[in-house]
Amino acid sequence: MEEERRFVAGLPRRPQRGSGTTEYPALRAALQQLQAADPSDMQENRTEPRPEPWAEELHGQIPEPRQVSREVQAARCILLTRDTALAQSIALIALGAGVQLLQCRAAEQARTHSRETILVGHDCVGEAAGLLPGAGLVLTGAEEHQDVLWRAAARNPGARVAVLPRAAAWLGEYLGELGLNGGAARITLLAGGCGGAGTSTLAALLAATHTLAGQRTLLIDADSASTGLWPMLRSREPDGIGWEDLEHSRGALAPGQLAEILPLSQGSAVLSWVRQPGSFVPDEALLVAVLAASRRIYDHIVIDAGRLPAVPPGVLAPCGERLLVMPTRCAVNRGIPAAAGAGWSVVFTGKLAAGADTRALAHGLGLPLGGYLPRLKPVERAAAEGRLMGVLARTALRRRIASLGAPEQAATGRAA
Repeated sequence: MEEERRFVAGLPRRPQRGSGTTEYPALRAALQQLQAADPSDMQENRTEPRPEPWAEELHGQIPEPRQVSREVQAARCILLTRDTALAQSIALIALGAGVQLLQCRAAEQARTHSRETILVGHDCVGEAAGLLPGAGLVLTGAEEHQDVLWRAAARNPGARVAVLPRAAAWLGEYLGELGLNGGAARITLLAGGCGGAGTSTLAALLAATHTLAGQRTLLIDADSASTGLWPMLRSREPDGIGWEDLEHSRGALAPGQLAEILPLSQGSAVLSWVRQPGSFVPDEALLVAVLAASRRIYDHIVIDAGRLPAVPPGVLAPCGERLLVMPTRCAVNRGIPAAAGAGWSVVFTGKLAAGADTRALAHGLGLPLGGYLPRLKPVERAAAEGRLMGVLARTALRRRIASLGAPEQAATGRAA
């Protein structure tokens, strides 16, 4: 088998997806303000030069933020062709879209990437038939090959056709969308089944646990009724931007730009309200844009989505893990919210009633058990004092939080 050939496209400094695309001016202004203050101290600001006193409890466990790479992960698509001229033409288009192109010369090679978008050259459309079921196919070639391409498209329902050079602009837009929505980040969304479930506390602890495990982590406060996460995380105002800074911004968010100016809480990036909690409620389009960019920067994204009925569909769609947080009293008295469908696990919180068992409660709701966190006074006290992440110095608690969402590892509870 011949060796794969790679065309690696460098990411553009600004999105190049059409004349209507703009940057977020609030992000650009905030970044310029930090640079103007003291460019040499900008990286120092990213590492929280004034650590909270309680941070000594986790000394040596949290990765140093300045050592965490912020390199943007390029989205990738597969090109199946042996036509060198065609490969070079498509590589130039991918370059402008910020997409990594991996060329395969045989259908069997491309088959191992069947979950990715695959561009099939005119010379390989016969080989691709039947070998790539369910893959996102784009059949491409020059104008003299269009008859071959359209006949192949008729045999592959759902396949798109790009006849070059006429379709070069469309293909650039198509790959640009792929680039914006690419990335390998695992996204976990937590939503409350009723009020007072402890969703924000669990989301913050889960994000901090991933950071302690050495992953680049972003915690997003997407609760429209939130008063901000920072009072739980630290006792003073952080350095960086929040949702209130994005109020008048619109357009495509350049990957990597957000990571430069988001404040950190012991290594975890946090997007919440910094100075004016609740002053601006982000709409679905802005939330989706932030997720699209963040997926290419971070290893793990944790979303505090507030109450379940208010979760926007566009935010829910890319989440690979969905945790419904419910106090045990709600599970007994109210049952499962109607908005919870397939793909959810339930995490119970609070005190169990006599004789109650979390596995039985989850079975009664028709959902797999994602874990159980009892009421812990140290957690409540740490959140009230602005040092929530300090409780993760307790190894047992950290293991319990890390197991959330994993049925085979989920912590259970049973009352006597």
